[in-house]
Amino acid sequence: MLQEWAPNSLRPEILSIVVITIAISVLAVVYWHKQKTQSYKETPKGFVFLVQSYINYIRNITVEILGPENESITPFFVFLFTYLLFSNLIGVFGFNNPTASYTVTFSLAFVTFIGTFVIGFKYQKLSYLKQFFICVKIKDKKIPALPNPIEIAGAIAPLISLSFRLWGNIFAGGLLISLWFYFTQTCCEKVPVLNTINLLGGLTVAPLHMYLDLLCGVVQALVFMLLTMVYWSLAKGEQVVAQSLQKHK
Repeated sequence: MLQEWAPNSLRPEILSIVVITIAISVLAVVYWHKQKTQSYKETPKGFVFLVQSYINYIRNITVEILGPENESITPFFVFLFTYLLFSNLIGVFGFNNPTASYTVTFSLAFVTFIGTFVIGFKYQKLSYLKQFFICVKIKDKKIPALPNPIEIAGAIAPLISLSFRLWGNIFAGGLLISLWFYFTQTCCEKVPVLNTINLLGGLTVAPLHMYLDLLCGVVQALVFMLLTMVYWSLAKGEQVVAQSLQKHK
């Protein structure tokens, strides 16, 4: 966290990303194998029940925010939330949090940013671009004349907001824990009996990990996923959302 900047060196976050990828892949294979070997007549239990409850929870949120027609996007949000959760919590096991690197959070936010345009074009077609222009009315027709800087800035804002919010919270948490270790180590060095081990840091760091890694990590992963859904829902347009609500009443 407090290392000197070395652009050509291998960043420790790379190892964390590899570990997370392997962990998620192993869990997916175990779930697939257990589900395949389980009879369809049996009630899901144990690991299979937990995973299915987890997937159903995210599916329900997806349907509620994006509508039943977008239920097929659920696997994306399952992976997004799982990856963010692992990335935020892996610091408890001594690894560097990938989300403490702005490159990672910006990449994830960029996917949301691109997805907003994909959803916008899917539901509004080319009329989605009208909001980014100041239209002039000529013979009862609105013709785009000039770029609308406010709408353009509003479209870019989520990219910056999402990436900085996630990065700032995780980076700050890791930094506070590192500073606390440095502080307690300095205090222990002043005591002759404790100058070889940071006993004070080891005994007091658990509450910090519970709050900064576990609680904040889960909350930030959930917030990122929910904001992604909300941005995509807004890209559908007010008329489309109103028609969808009326249709499914």
